[in-house]
Amino acid sequence: MHLNIFLSQSCFVYCKGCYSYSRMEKIGTFLERKKIIQFLKFAYTQGINKVTFCGGDPLTRKDILKILKDAKKIGFNITIDTVGTSLLRDIKCNNKIIVKKVNAKRLVKYCDIIGIPIDGSSSNIIKTFRPCTYDILQDQIRVCELINYYKGNLCINTVVHNKNLEDVNNLVELMNKLKFGKKWQLFQYAPLGKYGLLYKNEFEISKNEFDNFKKIVLKKYNGPAQIEFKDNECRNKKYMLIDNSGNAWIQHYDINQSNERVLIGNIQSKKDWHIICDKLKKENLK
Repeated sequence: MHLNIFLSQSCFVYCKGCYSYSRMEKIGTFLERKKIIQFLKFAYTQGINKVTFCGGDPLTRKDILKILKDAKKIGFNITIDTVGTSLLRDIKCNNKIIVKKVNAKRLVKYCDIIGIPIDGSSSNIIKTFRPCTYDILQDQIRVCELINYYKGNLCINTVVHNKNLEDVNNLVELMNKLKFGKKWQLFQYAPLGKYGLLYKNEFEISKNEFDNFKKIVLKKYNGPAQIEFKDNECRNKKYMLIDNSGNAWIQHYDINQSNERVLIGNIQSKKDWHIICDKLKKENLK
């Protein structure tokens, strides 16, 4: 089981099928850096040494590099999932900077894996799932090139859904041209959370459709990345998530199960730390 901690509600895109629970929390909710690091220090003493920081988008936090530096100092193997837009430029709204540009070299220094989403061979296809006002494909390629320039371990993440199924050949052709990346992860769309369920009929695909997509990728991809396919069945109960409020739960990907979360504890309460870490260790031993 892998530990995933939400670091922000904010994001650079507004994914229609987002299955993060960040957007269901009270606006402005976030975990203080001190509390995150205190929990991670304890977790590390319990044998937990891998963490993924996600959101929202972690790069919207002003203290993101400090969090990464502190977690790396503890000894964690760190993965960060981000759209990466602020690696390229300041983010502005009404001519006001709302997120400052993040130093890509320092990000690479602290992270073992940097996950960047590419869900299609064109911006129009990507925007069916990740609406935005800019050329998102060109931005994502530039972000990937920047991470590669600083010799970072890049993982490209693709959500396979009903709007990009027919794009598989063009997507593989694009990935073959990139010629870099440590991993390429492909995920079956999961109708989870408020927005995942809201757009279920628009994006959901069957296991058979995902497997057909997989066959074409395996046949035609000749790039350097290690490919990992993750359908909803194999992801079921494999992730412990901690939201911006500190709530911890194990994510079910069984669409026949209730979409309600069963909370294990909250990392803002020290008395819950043993419960949370014991659950992580117990599941890892199965």
